[in-house]
Amino acid sequence: MEVINDNGQMFKGKMGNMIYYTMNGRTFARRASIPGKERKPQTEKQRGISKRFGMVQKLYSFYMEKISPDIWRLAAKALGKRAHNLFYSENCGCFNGEGAMVAPEMFRFSAGELLLPRDIKVEATGEGNFRVTWTEERELVTAASADELRVGVIYDSTLLGLTWANTMEGRRGEGAGTFSLDTDKETGAHVYLFFARADGSAYSPSWHVHVDL
Repeated sequence: MEVINDNGQMFKGKMGNMIYYTMNGRTFARRASIPGKERKPQTEKQRGISKRFGMVQKLYSFYMEKISPDIWRLAAKALGKRAHNLFYSENCGCFNGEGAMVAPEMFRFSAGELLLPRDIKVEATGEGNFRVTWTEERELVTAASADELRVGVIYDSTLLGLTWANTMEGRRGEGAGTFSLDTDKETGAHVYLFFARADGSAYSPSWHVHVDL
């Protein structure tokens, strides 16, 4: 708002809760900010959202550095989204308002356009070794026989420690594969099985199972 004083002269400075300033030979006024007025204290719900968001973003950064820089970027690109936004929307429900992972069974280790096979089963064969079987009679771009088995892991002792299985072998067309996990000081692990196109250009969503060690 342009203003002048009673004598028709321009002036500048603060008066009350108004600030007067001159620009291009004209004087204007704006309301001064009141400390603590603009930003209200966060509610408990807002604090919870902030903590959850912060922790998921940290996990995303860890994933991109230690697990794969491609999986979520490829999945997001196919949907016209940003990778970190897709990761958050898929995984924010795994965390509580304190930023702790409370539902690892809901965690999505991967996402993408490939299809998961049917009737996935996991059987322990001893000493941290496991056999995986599945049913797959399709031969599609999204379910090719050459697709490779991938196994992500979160051990019970480190719920934010995303990692890969020690070994993982198997192709979709074979109907079976194997993987191995650490057993030293571990009692169990959340396992996330999924498939990758042979050239690494696409992935499937993950399938979860908890195993004892």
